[in-house]
Amino acid sequence: MYKNLILTILILAATFQANPIARACDPEPGPQHFPTLEVPPSRIQSGYFAVYNSLNGLPCNKIRSLLIHTSGLGEELVIAGTQEEGLMVFDGETWQKSGETTFRFPEVTVNSLIRINDNSFLAGTSNGIFKCFVENNKVKASAIGDKQSGNLNVLAISKMRDQNEVCLVACDHSVGELRSDTFAPFSIPTYLSPTGFASVIDCELGKFTGCHGGLYQINGKTLTEIPQNESTIGWVNDFTTAEKRLFIASANGLFMTEDMTKYENLLPGIWCTRAAFSAFPPDLKSDNRSSQAKVKAGTTELVENNDAFAELREEYNRLQQEYADYTQRYAGRTQAPQEAVNAMYEQFFAFQTRMTNTVEQLNTTGQTSLYAAPGGFVSGIIKSPLIRGLWVGTQNSGLVLYSENGERYHLTRENSKLPCDNITAIAVKEDGEAWFGTETGGIMRYTRRKMSGKGQLTQLLPCEPTRIRVISDILYIGTKEQGMHIYQISPLKDLGHFTAENVKGFHQQVTDFALDRDGNLWVTGDKGVMTWNGKTWQPIGFRKPQPRISGRTATRICIDSSNRIFIAFASSEKVYEQVFIYDGTGLVGTTPETILDILKAGDKERYQQVKLHNLDGGYMRSFDFGNASQSLQNFEKDESAKVTALLNTEHYLLIGMENGLQKIFDGESFKLLSEKGTGKIGAVLNLFRLPSGRILINGSEGTSEFDGQHYRLIESAATGPGFKITDLCLDQMNPETYRIAFSDSEGGGYALYQDGFWERYYTPKPVKSIAQSDFVIFMAMPDGVYYLPE
Repeated sequence: MYKNLILTILILAATFQANPIARACDPEPGPQHFPTLEVPPSRIQSGYFAVYNSLNGLPCNKIRSLLIHTSGLGEELVIAGTQEEGLMVFDGETWQKSGETTFRFPEVTVNSLIRINDNSFLAGTSNGIFKCFVENNKVKASAIGDKQSGNLNVLAISKMRDQNEVCLVACDHSVGELRSDTFAPFSIPTYLSPTGFASVIDCELGKFTGCHGGLYQINGKTLTEIPQNESTIGWVNDFTTAEKRLFIASANGLFMTEDMTKYENLLPGIWCTRAAFSAFPPDLKSDNRSSQAKVKAGTTELVENNDAFAELREEYNRLQQEYADYTQRYAGRTQAPQEAVNAMYEQFFAFQTRMTNTVEQLNTTGQTSLYAAPGGFVSGIIKSPLIRGLWVGTQNSGLVLYSENGERYHLTRENSKLPCDNITAIAVKEDGEAWFGTETGGIMRYTRRKMSGKGQLTQLLPCEPTRIRVISDILYIGTKEQGMHIYQISPLKDLGHFTAENVKGFHQQVTDFALDRDGNLWVTGDKGVMTWNGKTWQPIGFRKPQPRISGRTATRICIDSSNRIFIAFASSEKVYEQVFIYDGTGLVGTTPETILDILKAGDKERYQQVKLHNLDGGYMRSFDFGNASQSLQNFEKDESAKVTALLNTEHYLLIGMENGLQKIFDGESFKLLSEKGTGKIGAVLNLFRLPSGRILINGSEGTSEFDGQHYRLIESAATGPGFKITDLCLDQMNPETYRIAFSDSEGGGYALYQDGFWERYYTPKPVKSIAQSDFVIFMAMPDGVYYLPE
């Protein structure tokens, strides 16, 4: 019964994502303690991003063109053109590069790829044009054209709209047409000495090409300059067309025109290299795009036109709001009244029948699937639609997506999995899947994850695990009594086992791990803190003796982007007595005693310690040294509990506690955040910073996101009675999404959250901790660590 309830709640939460909003703080410390975001950063929470490069099997990282080729039988290949290394072919599992042992193709630069029919495509290269035939996932290529066309440096090829057998061809010094395997150049103005005709297109507005001199129209067999376009548009790199509009990617931006007389620059000042549509964003038709974007900014909910849940959404929005009110109504209490708990969940039970019927309808239409997988798994998937729209590649600013939902997304190497900010190729499908080639970083793919249902749950290591994490492609396993195990992931291989027997002073129980900026491994456990520099283990002690901490287990570690290292030694004392910072030689607490020592220190020592503890405005406030006595009395006045999670930000040190409450240290004092704002989500297990800047709070009873001003409750697989969230990890394929691990009376499992949708997996045993590496999920269960290829 509970399993059915949680399935219902999962689908409810996923499908009717209304996500109530609560103000951050009431009372003190107040909203003024958090950065105000007028428009939360847009983020893609649907689909996956996979990177292919030389580290994982891509033969060449220098990409110049891409083509998604689908045969009449539905078989799909991805063809990639490279710089000076010919072609590469992806069959869905592996990449093959042209060569003696695979398929023959000259080692030339392939600048352009265009589909001819189900079985063939053209490749424009630095050494002419090749016609390629696809047979049994192999490519057979032969040069076409006369001697003159064979010497062409082809930069772009485009089909003629009314003559499929004829193509327009743009080269480094000429433009022409390819007819019957013969290239015929057009007449070029005598004053023009082009440095590459980089693109060519035949669209409803006419035939056009472009070079460093701007935009030119093809009239018959002659190029005609479009007046005053060079200073406006600049060097033309690519064309795409939709809805009787021409889009021009150029050195001066992305231009849109409906009549070739008026041009609107959508990305002024940005060197745009490529553009492609998976769908046309409706707001590009509007004359008031800026106001529409402002209204929709920060909203990433995707609702398909054929929404099977439309009739139920309004009612669920009400239930979601009532749930938020419920969590805040009993904030501060140990338990909510049982009658209130029962009343809350009776509403979900009342909804169960209708939801079950709807899911059954989706099963028959293919929008969702429920199946039993090998290894004792029961899996349920609601397939998440990909975000579609106009993708724009740039020379050094990554990718921009103008989406159907009115958002504009910006992906860079810093905030996403994009391996390089110079985009050289884009290939898209109507369902939203997209492939992006980069100058030196390989390829990134945006896609739905296709579940094979063939994954076999396999035990990797019999042990009693405490915590597992994947860090830099290495799996770290902490145990209760056997120290720490380390595994290489690809291929899966044991790299070492560290215990007190082979490392003097090492932990018996390991609780957490982290890597610092220099690549040193930090491990916490029952012996405190140990570090590994790649050669030797070193214990990290306290700068001053700490008799009250002697023998206590170090439970959590946090290392921020500035290499500041925080350690928690959980206890029932004040928070400032549990949290320590590493000063380069040892651990020191930010305590009243520390501040008194700072007051007595010399100028140099005082300056260093004030900076170390961020007492001088490094955080949002400063400690009042001029009124130190009163400030120390107010240093931490509120309720405390065991510290269970840490996250350092540029504004404050955020601390999660076992009692479900959160505190911050803002440079002035330790302050309790009101549960009226944070909501009651149980013991705080983990704190993460998402690429979008949002803070993710993982509790034993729920999960929430904080955007700097508001908390947003995320319903999860552990919402129902008998379920408990045990851990959370960010999804490496899309770090704006995440997985929770949970346990229940019948076993446990994990659930993946993507915007508006859930994927759920039930296991016969409780899952204590979870980690992920691309398509492999690692789960810590009571009797060992298991892995599941998804």
